[in-house]
Amino acid sequence: MNIRMQKVREDDAEFLYKLMNDKNILDALDEMPTQFNDWIDTISAWNCDPDEENYIIFDENTPVGWLGINGLLSEDKVAYIKMIGLVPPYQNKGIGTYALNRTLDMLRSRGFTAVALYTNQSNRRAQSCYMKCGFKITGQLVEKMANGNLAERYKMERVF
Repeated sequence: MNIRMQKVREDDAEFLYKLMNDKNILDALDEMPTQFNDWIDTISAWNCDPDEENYIIFDENTPVGWLGINGLLSEDKVAYIKMIGLVPPYQNKGIGTYALNRTLDMLRSRGFTAVALYTNQSNRRAQSCYMKCGFKITGQLVEKMANGNLAERYKMERVF
């Protein structure tokens, strides 16, 4: 595989719409279906927000995932992975680990001291990826998710 990452552009709305409406993704993240126009508006907002960056993950020229970061303006120099999602056929192939490690290297080079994220305790595959990248569980909480479910979640952190 030839994996690369590129900042989200307006013409990525269709891919994000399809990715984030995949039943497997919706179930794993306790998310609600979205409309195509929601993604056009969201990408436009992202491109005006210096506190976050969003990337499409490609295998060659095929989009296979999305990785979003926020907290880029934080005074404590702790960034957050707000989302990493891969099209189901591309999961468990090392792509998430690659994309996450590349993102961690980029954040470290920008002077960040740590990266944090939240994940559902039931999402063991994601946790395995995060742990491969040096994340440790640092907290637990129950959160009401977009679909109305109460999810037991972990806070995980990677300190540089």
